[in-house]
Amino acid sequence: MMETVLMEEMTWLEIKQAVASGKETAILVAASIEQHGPHLPTATDTIIGYALAEAVAKKLGSALVAPVIRPALSFHHIDFPGTITLRMQTFVKVLEECCVSLKAHGFKNIVLFVSHGGNSDALKAFTPSIAQKIGPEIQLLFVYSLEKNISAMQEFLAQKGITPGKAGVHSGFSETSLMLMLRPDLVNMEKAVPGLTDEPFYLPENINKSKISSFIHGIKSQSANGILGDPTGANAEIGKEIFEAKINDLASEIAANL
Repeated sequence: MMETVLMEEMTWLEIKQAVASGKETAILVAASIEQHGPHLPTATDTIIGYALAEAVAKKLGSALVAPVIRPALSFHHIDFPGTITLRMQTFVKVLEECCVSLKAHGFKNIVLFVSHGGNSDALKAFTPSIAQKIGPEIQLLFVYSLEKNISAMQEFLAQKGITPGKAGVHSGFSETSLMLMLRPDLVNMEKAVPGLTDEPFYLPENINKSKISSFIHGIKSQSANGILGDPTGANAEIGKEIFEAKINDLASEIAANL
């Protein structure tokens, strides 16, 4: 049997032994259950979160993966059926309790990152207070912020002639390519159509303003089909390259800070 790094696939004895043998870092991902256009499943962020966390843990060699948190902060998608969202105080409490539990099991480092952009600001804001509550003996690390993720993705895809408007930030070319690589059985490319593709919306100098507009007015006010980007032409080959680039970025940032 292939050794797993997913805690939910392990017995308590296996987790205890893994931590004792040096796997002292727990990776905790905040994902979502929310609409992803007419062509991707509501579990898209969760599927991507698990895949990234598992690959990064194996690359590091000293980490286990905690159960991915979902649902989370998705109120800006609530106009679309299937979206499940938490209130901010509920999400932060869940995050805190997960960290408290991981501390109890002997982990020395807890690495947080998001596979749903709507969670990024909350993690950035509340990681310091959660770190204070769980104590100085645990290092709590938030890596790969939304801004860093988007910037790296746009630079990577620009080399392939994919504009920021096509790449998008939600169910567009980049995310659809990832899902075609990870779970093609859940992707319906016959229903993949452009959403919001206005290039200025995705420029680095505008992305924070665009994000706040999404939070205030909801995604449906910006895109009737729930897509921010253009998934047409997405493919698994580029999805694999995107996935490997994300793994390398995450692993490098984690290793540099532990």
